[in-house]
Amino acid sequence: MQKSIRIISPAGALDATFTLRAAERLRSEGFVVDVAPHACGLYGRFAATPCERTTDAVDALTDPNVGLVLCTRGGYGMQQIIDRIEQGVRQRGYNGAAVCGFSDITELHQLLSRLGGTSVHGIMCKPIATLPDEAEPWQALLRVLRGKALNYDVQPSELNKQGEATGILRGGNLAVLCGLCGTPYDIRETIGRDLEQGKQTILFIEDVGEHHYKIDRMLHQLRLSGVLAAVSGVVVGLFADCDDDPLMGNTLLEGIADILHSYDYPVLFGFPAGHVTDNMPLVLGAKAQLKVTKNAGLLTCAALPLGLEPRTP
Repeated sequence: MQKSIRIISPAGALDATFTLRAAERLRSEGFVVDVAPHACGLYGRFAATPCERTTDAVDALTDPNVGLVLCTRGGYGMQQIIDRIEQGVRQRGYNGAAVCGFSDITELHQLLSRLGGTSVHGIMCKPIATLPDEAEPWQALLRVLRGKALNYDVQPSELNKQGEATGILRGGNLAVLCGLCGTPYDIRETIGRDLEQGKQTILFIEDVGEHHYKIDRMLHQLRLSGVLAAVSGVVVGLFADCDDDPLMGNTLLEGIADILHSYDYPVLFGFPAGHVTDNMPLVLGAKAQLKVTKNAGLLTCAALPLGLEPRTP
């Protein structure tokens, strides 16, 4: 049986036009797509009430016919309901579906790490509805949905730190990850579980619209909590609309490099993922390989067997 893509709005509201266009575009590629009852709603800054958003998410993550849960957008709202979603999913049984999204959807990525699932840090409904056919984020997302591995060759940066690492790719939005510290969805808990299973963690981070000093504070929070010492490598995505503060004594990226380069593992800067148009997908919760040399940064993400493609007779 071909599994479906279920579109939900667990946080902020999105113009329903984009949601419905995204659904049609995915259907035109041969996927079965369902739109959750409250995905096109509006309730203040949110898509629906906390109860309605929770219900849609739990239904999507427990329906055995669903292989991918696609979020319409991020925006604030996940922290209101993430524990309710987990409670409902554990009561009814997780179906193994992946979640696709980024920004505040980082919280759902962290929930899936607790449930033993995988997820996709990638574009959501508006870019799916509007990007041209040849746009690489769209084409790369199609490769993920069709069960293909991702292989990236990133332009070298003078801030890179050379080396090789293998591990489970984890992470997402830096501010959201730090906002989860001390909760059951803390990235420290995720890393600890990986280590208990004899696995390493490769950490991915990105952010948008944050002050230079706040990003510095958040990275030091990860340093002081032991997160940065426990990973096998770091992939630094894009920090959109995060201006340099000359009073900090260095650029934003130089400050990130100063913190990370004290550790004995590879660091890749400039990975094209984050709050930008060219937001390339990453597979979280699955094995990845990172190789940083003087001339290139290579990142390979494992394929996801989502079961979304029509089965041949």
